[in-house]
Amino acid sequence: MTTIHVPAPIAAWPEPDVRPSASAVATDLRAAAIATSDVTSWMSAHGAPAGWTGDAAEAAGHAMTSLGRRADAAVAALEKALTAVDVYLDQMATRRAEHERLDDDRVAYNRDRESLWSRADGAEADQADELQDEAAALARRHDRIVADREAWLERVRADEDRVIAALSSVDTLGEGRDARDAPGRVDVEDLRRQLASRPDPRSVTEWWGSLTDEQRAALAIAFPELVGNTNGIPTGDRDEANRGMLDRDEDYLLQRQADGSLTDEEQAWLRRVEATRDAMALGQPPQHAGEPIDTNLIVYLPHAFDGDGAAAVSYGDPDTADDTAVIVPGLTNDMTKMESQGQDALNLFLDAQSKGEDIAAIAWMGYDAPSAAEGITSELADIAGVTQEGLAENGGHLLSDFVDGLRATYTGDSPTGQSHLTVIGHSYGSTTAAHAAADGLDEDSLVLIGSPGAGGGVHDVSGLDAPVGEVYVGSRENDFVTWLGGEISIDVPINLGGDTVHLGNLGLGDDPSQEAFGANRFDVSSDGTDTPWHLQDGEAILDRHTSYLDSGTASLDNITNIVIDRDDQVDLVPGRDTPAHDRLYDFARSEAAYQAQQALENYVVEPLEEVRDTVVDRAGRAVDGVRSGAEEVGRVFSDAWPDHWP
Repeated sequence: MTTIHVPAPIAAWPEPDVRPSASAVATDLRAAAIATSDVTSWMSAHGAPAGWTGDAAEAAGHAMTSLGRRADAAVAALEKALTAVDVYLDQMATRRAEHERLDDDRVAYNRDRESLWSRADGAEADQADELQDEAAALARRHDRIVADREAWLERVRADEDRVIAALSSVDTLGEGRDARDAPGRVDVEDLRRQLASRPDPRSVTEWWGSLTDEQRAALAIAFPELVGNTNGIPTGDRDEANRGMLDRDEDYLLQRQADGSLTDEEQAWLRRVEATRDAMALGQPPQHAGEPIDTNLIVYLPHAFDGDGAAAVSYGDPDTADDTAVIVPGLTNDMTKMESQGQDALNLFLDAQSKGEDIAAIAWMGYDAPSAAEGITSELADIAGVTQEGLAENGGHLLSDFVDGLRATYTGDSPTGQSHLTVIGHSYGSTTAAHAAADGLDEDSLVLIGSPGAGGGVHDVSGLDAPVGEVYVGSRENDFVTWLGGEISIDVPINLGGDTVHLGNLGLGDDPSQEAFGANRFDVSSDGTDTPWHLQDGEAILDRHTSYLDSGTASLDNITNIVIDRDDQVDLVPGRDTPAHDRLYDFARSEAAYQAQQALENYVVEPLEEVRDTVVDRAGRAVDGVRSGAEEVGRVFSDAWPDHWP
């Protein structure tokens, strides 16, 4: 009988207890550190209250200074604690990856061992040498895997010891004071000056990479707005700083709300905070049924643009994704609409993911769109901006800077060395994106949907300075915003709340969906979303304009294929051959006739029909006559209407 010494199987061992969700601890620490740093800064800038003199003023100044130094000791302690926790979380991410590789080795070993065991059982004598050699090789693999596991466990224990030691070193007031007064404490003011001197995002990325963990943590605590919103700082670091500010703001505002002391301005601020929080929750359970999506808050400026706010939420990590989309919203959008903007981006992310692609989809509310944050009637002057291009031009510069930042921080393994980056401009956002493209936007593909015009001075795709063949346009025939392309002169002064606003030309440049413009026009109507409407149809009118990125639509499918660089799968349709503003004029003519006919139907015909049964037969003839008259009124309106713009 032949005996083969088969080594023992290797049992599974648990992975680290620290999961990615533990990053919430770091977020809470960061929010506390930012809030405490704010207190320190405020106390440093304020001495005795105005009007105080003598001993009282001196005592008040001394108290403020003393409290400020105590708060700064807490900040110093939190800086060290946060640095230690951040490093530990990074180490645990590395340990989880190592664990997966080791476990793959273990599973493969056990599979090969089972194979050997089954072949060794009942093997003939002439097979013994070969099987024994195989068993010896397996034994060596067994010993190597066990040794690797022990080394891995030792690294985990060392990581834990380091974070515990770091946290223990600042868990008393005295140790906090020592950290505050340490000669090697990070000089955040010097770092702020260094960052401000960086001329472009790439130089920011290089500079940021040269800092220590302690320097990054201290700067993010002292100046979170700077770290969270500077293009060229990596997405993960921006997200951490911005989440810290979001938590700080939310805690403050909810406490004010609970106390009954929330002002109207703070209530508006809270709406912006809550909308951003809701957008970030879209990719997480329970809102999202699948695995949690890596969601990053890349811009957070709740007081920007006179209170409209600025934010950008990414579903997926643009620093590593193979494909990236930046979605630029339009008219009436501001920070309070982040949830709906986030849903559009998430729809795109999920559609691309379902096609097997690694993508980051970003809802970018990073410019001052013509908006109505407090209702159209209270901000008509802002809404009037949709007929002008100043906001689009300014937004284009901000968009280009943002994209440059994404290019600078990319560290993925795309074959081209960069993520395939698509900018998608919707409505007024398409004009903004077109301005950015004309001024040198670093995009791979440009998508304009529901566009009121490609901006003054751009008359065809060559003016957009985009890669050849990579300008795409989606426009529904019954999307009224797409009827505004071209120049329709209505340059009359209008008084809005005491301010005179010149609307200028109704259009915002040439209609990019025209055949002569030269863009690739893709199908957005085959799913039945593009039906005619009348003024009584309410929200259904707006649906033709706002649903390009809705889940399950032909437009979303085509946009996704553009974003993931499957141009051959984009369903193209012919460009328009009728000027956009002629469509607006034709609608006005037909709608005037329709409304005139409806008025007679509603106010004359229907009341007569209600009493038909109680009136002599001649009333029936009267009803028929009035109905014929209503139809004639419609024909008269239509025939009397000029066939072109006056």
